[in-house]
Amino acid sequence: MSDIEIRLAKLEAAEDIRHLKARYARICDTGYSPDAMGPLFTEDAVWDGGRFGRHVGRDAICDFFAGVSKEITWALHYMISPVIEVDDDLVNAKGTWYLWQPCTFATPDDPKAVWMASLYADRYRKEGGLWRFSDMKVTVETMTPFGEGWVKCPFWDEA
Repeated sequence: MSDIEIRLAKLEAAEDIRHLKARYARICDTGYSPDAMGPLFTEDAVWDGGRFGRHVGRDAICDFFAGVSKEITWALHYMISPVIEVDDDLVNAKGTWYLWQPCTFATPDDPKAVWMASLYADRYRKEGGLWRFSDMKVTVETMTPFGEGWVKCPFWDEA
């Protein structure tokens, strides 16, 4: 491949990865369907959500997402400021994203409206002509009740 062909292929790959992340967000925002989520991940993928647990392998990731809608009953994932770097092999890539997310957490007594801000550090691999997540690390920076804000209460479960 010529230099310009490689550069074009990297741009196309980065755009495909943006679409992958948008599909992930849409699936999260419409109930976290494990059947829809599974194809977005490689068989050996890792999803590490810190306080939400670490899940290794596509099946474990799907099992996690099967139950998460009982805890997070509504969410809008705003994935912003992506930085995507595609390796020269055009098969591997990495990316970072910010997440701004209003959501509703189910609690035993009453639901809580929560603001969540997180950082995503992803790795991607192209398999069968499609980009998939091979590693996703989510670092939650704040998760605070809507009415209190992150200054008074940086993490709602610590209130």
